[in-house]
Amino acid sequence: MTELATERVPTRFACGDTFVPKSRYIDPEFLQLELSRLFTQVWQPACREEEIPSAGDYYEYTVGPHSIVVVRQKDRSIKAFHNTCAHRGMKLVRGAGLLPDQEFRCEFHGWRYALDGRSSFVPCRDEFASRPREQWGLRPVATGTWGGWIFINMAADPPDLLEWLDPLPTALAPFRLQDMRFRWRKRTYLPANWKTVIDAFIEGYHTAGTHPQTMRSAQGPRPSTAPAPPQEYIYAPYTPTITYKNHSRFVYTQRPEHANRDKGRQELAARPEVFANSMKYQYLEVGSLVTERDFRAAQQLATMEPDDVPPFLRYHQMCEELALAEGVDFPRMSMEQYFGGNGDWHVFPSMVILVEKSCLLGYRMLPDAQDPNRCVFEMFSLEHFAPGEVPETSWQVFERWQDHYGWGELPTQDLQNIGAIHAGMHSAGFDGLWLNTAQEMSIRNEHAIADRFLFGSGNGHSAPAS
Repeated sequence: MTELATERVPTRFACGDTFVPKSRYIDPEFLQLELSRLFTQVWQPACREEEIPSAGDYYEYTVGPHSIVVVRQKDRSIKAFHNTCAHRGMKLVRGAGLLPDQEFRCEFHGWRYALDGRSSFVPCRDEFASRPREQWGLRPVATGTWGGWIFINMAADPPDLLEWLDPLPTALAPFRLQDMRFRWRKRTYLPANWKTVIDAFIEGYHTAGTHPQTMRSAQGPRPSTAPAPPQEYIYAPYTPTITYKNHSRFVYTQRPEHANRDKGRQELAARPEVFANSMKYQYLEVGSLVTERDFRAAQQLATMEPDDVPPFLRYHQMCEELALAEGVDFPRMSMEQYFGGNGDWHVFPSMVILVEKSCLLGYRMLPDAQDPNRCVFEMFSLEHFAPGEVPETSWQVFERWQDHYGWGELPTQDLQNIGAIHAGMHSAGFDGLWLNTAQEMSIRNEHAIADRFLFGSGNGHSAPAS
């Protein structure tokens, strides 16, 4: 931790090199700092472009107390505005839909606005005091698009979106995320801080403890979930963190020092049917990362005998061939390009995406407006479809995550943990997070990024006024 950061960050919120105080998760004051200084200054995904396909289609993006309306213009461009009438503050829209007669209408006094935010009708306008013309209209918010998402930024002078997203635009270009469409999407509310939830999805260190079945593909496509004994942890995947200026990523790999350990287990894992089991599991118990077509490819792979070509390469080739044969404009890329973009990306501050060639598993976590112990949790799957096969989807909303039994075994294991993790943070016996220096630095990185906006620490940024 630098001297500059020490001076600017209040002691109770200051992080160490590998320590994060629990106050950043449970203190209401810290939440209000995030809502006023962080979420008002950073780029964040509001919705997908296909969610507002036609002129007049709108989507309300809500983060804490902030409501932003994103709307498709007549020329196909996209604009965003603070979702409030310039007269008395009435919210103009709720949720998503199509504006009647392609204009905003305030339900309180009947003020109207054009799609581009200009004032188009004010009852008894001559009875108001004179004001500059722009003050009659909606207050604009910066927008940009990448990967099929519409991003918004409430700052007066935001940075370039692609520069903010670096290195994602380059690393993920071969995957053509903008051409993917929803397979399914779900939203619920969790009894935890939004970062408690983010943290559970941006490190892989918890895999052996929470998801022991993922180490047991030799047992079949639905292996045992019995807790792993200490001796089994040696086979846990190694998930080193790669941190960037504004984001982070981790990948599943093997510790270099374990490369020559337990040849028998490695040979077993290299068998086509064993690798196929792990792919089948993703389809059956995650519902993403493997499409239905990929699942059929895995079924075929499971019938093959081992040869000189690793099952991983054979599977990828089979998935591509099957997709192309069924009319999918499948992204083609080299293995170098694949490994350059594949992995678990934290798109700071609120989105996590796990990227494969055929599909993507995504999460978004948004803070509550008042309660640091509650957040919105979204989970979705995007996919490359053949023409005419894109399903009609909408956000399935569940007040409690337990009200829905279709999360899949692996996500359910995470959801079962999150409430208890956050509850434990309130204990007098817990001071904060002590992080793994190799596999959990994504968590330390998110706090370092946030501190630039919250307290002006590091990189010469100044904290905006509350």
